Amino acid sequence: MKYIILSPGYDDDSGGIVVLHQFCDRLNQLGYQGLLWPIFKPVFDSKHPLKSLYLFFRYFRKTLKYGYALNPKLKTPVAANQDLEDSIVIYPEIIVGNPLNAKRVVRWLLHKPGFNNGGKIDFGKDDLFFYYDKAFDDSRFNSHPDNLLHIISQRKDVYKIINNEKRKGTCYLLRKGNKRPIVHDTTDSILIDGMSHEETAKVFNQTEFCISYDTYTMYTVYAAMCGCIPIIIPEEGVSKEEWQPTEENRYGMAYGFDDTNYSTSTRELFLEKLERQEQESNQSVQHFVEKCNAYWKIKN
Repeated sequence: MKYIILSPGYDDDSGGIVVLHQFCDRLNQLGYQGLLWPIFKPVFDSKHPLKSLYLFFRYFRKTLKYGYALNPKLKTPVAANQDLEDSIVIYPEIIVGNPLNAKRVVRWLLHKPGFNNGGKIDFGKDDLFFYYDKAFDDSRFNSHPDNLLHIISQRKDVYKIINNEKRKGTCYLLRKGNKRPIVHDTTDSILIDGMSHEETAKVFNQTEFCISYDTYTMYTVYAAMCGCIPIIIPEEGVSKEEWQPTEENRYGMAYGFDDTNYSTSTRELFLEKLERQEQESNQSVQHFVEKCNAYWKIKN
């Protein structure tokens, strides 16, 4: 069985894309066959050959101009058209419909359905759903509440404490929260959007607080790894428990300016959680494969 993951080219600054590529890599590292399908690559339709040829021509022109980025550190081969015949196709939640005409479809909720594509949702009635975080699970579509598929890239080589002296000031990030009103004093606050990971880690090591207008981003974890206290700006009407239903996902985080004591008091629990996550990521992928096998009655 082949697992084909629809994804844009690798982008180190996009957590969702990084996770898609890492998922492919972990499948291969665990002995399964993971493949990537470039998000704009069309599928040949024998009923409409001329249209298909035109779409392929546009795709190859775009590929020649921009390429399809891969991370050489990851094992992420690219699928060919013939690989689709006997495969399970994994779409992130932003994908509308079934562009690869797959018979077996997994929808991986990397955010709340409709959040990143203007509310557009078009899922199949027989699709199998997994969620990256409990906060993204949606019982309207997913009838399997234990279908967690959580893979994490800790980047411990970059994000670590290198400053044990006194810190001062704040940094902040907008990312997916770039349309939200700014509620803190930005006079001396450092915006980290657009910085490299190395630059970001340096800022995290010099500031006391990281204020995040993006309520779901790996950068708050990176900040905590560097000893910087992450403060997530709450969404109106969303409680702390609604923001993160699973308590261990709140460890080390402050949900609002008045919650910093919780962040510091749970820091040790946060660090213990980091140590467990590598093994848990592999277990999560194994769980995914077993669930797919059972759902589609696939024999090993």
